[in-house]
Amino acid sequence: MAKKFQSILVLSIVSGMLLLSACKESYTRVQKSTDVNYKLSKAIEYYNKKKYYQAIPLFEELMGLIKGDSRAEDVYFKYSNAEFEEKNYIIAAYHFKRFVEVYPESPLAEEALYKYALSFAKQSPTSDLEQVNTERGIEAYQYFINNYPMSTRVALCNEQIDKMRKKLEVKALAIGDLYYKTENYRAAALSYKQALREFPEITDNERISFMILKSDYKFASLSILEKKADRYKDLIKDYKTFAEKYPTSKYIDEADKYLESAKYEVINSQFNFASISRLESREKLYQDAIRSYNAYKNSFKVAKTKAAADKLNEKMQFLIVKNNHLIVENAEEVDKNQKITHFNEVYQKFIDNFASSKYKREAEKLYLNINHKNVTKS
Repeated sequence: MAKKFQSILVLSIVSGMLLLSACKESYTRVQKSTDVNYKLSKAIEYYNKKKYYQAIPLFEELMGLIKGDSRAEDVYFKYSNAEFEEKNYIIAAYHFKRFVEVYPESPLAEEALYKYALSFAKQSPTSDLEQVNTERGIEAYQYFINNYPMSTRVALCNEQIDKMRKKLEVKALAIGDLYYKTENYRAAALSYKQALREFPEITDNERISFMILKSDYKFASLSILEKKADRYKDLIKDYKTFAEKYPTSKYIDEADKYLESAKYEVINSQFNFASISRLESREKLYQDAIRSYNAYKNSFKVAKTKAAADKLNEKMQFLIVKNNHLIVENAEEVDKNQKITHFNEVYQKFIDNFASSKYKREAEKLYLNINHKNVTKS
């Protein structure tokens, strides 16, 4: 029984090999044939039997042989479609588009242009990968709609466009999230903003808007001192946009905390920058910080933050007095009287506004020191 089975198996293998050899010989004969009509009939036969890998080389050769012939149009379409069916989508896309350009009035032009778009859609990868073919697919489907607005395929094209745009939305959001997770907060904010510009109807619109705010806050906190204040001001602008659009957002409480902190940090950053600047520049820079304080002082919602800002304002007003004392001390005799006059003005302003300040006694000492020397010299 075993020997009989082995004999049957060997016979089957030999028969298969002979058949394969015969087929190969037959196909080779078709390829080598110089009879164009015979070669064309065999190419179409392979095509109709869905043996596209055999039809393709024949169609490629025939396109050169029957160029200008009435059959060339059909051959070119079948070749393009055979490449498509073999999943050679890059080649298929090129030839479908070329077919429409060469035969714009062909009854096959609509299907060719549709499959041109479909070729890109077939190459559209998952949302975590590069989306060049997705973008090309959207453009190609839109191109089809523009050329065939009454086609029965328009609804399907729009469905595909929506599907691929959704993929781009997911990709855009993932880029922003990746930048945020890797602490590249500036890039995260820019990516989120770009996502909103490109996809205004994006599903996660509210969260993205909040993440812009959050990224800006993180970016500002890590910025160099010279740029901190301006970047916190940018966050304040972003908060206004967010709060106006989503006044009842589930993120609003956290957003309010960022706003509160940002207002204080604008003042604090300006104060710190003034403190390390050239002596002659400090008063102007402290005044900038004081203007920020005056702009925000009535909008603080947390008593602790408001108290910290008040203390900072008081300290800056005193430091203006102290810095002017140093300027008088270092002034040339020809400029000294003018500098003393200005010192007395800022001193008096400080005393009038902060009569019970903890810096009052030190300010009085500075005043007496300057004016005692001035009286003595006079």
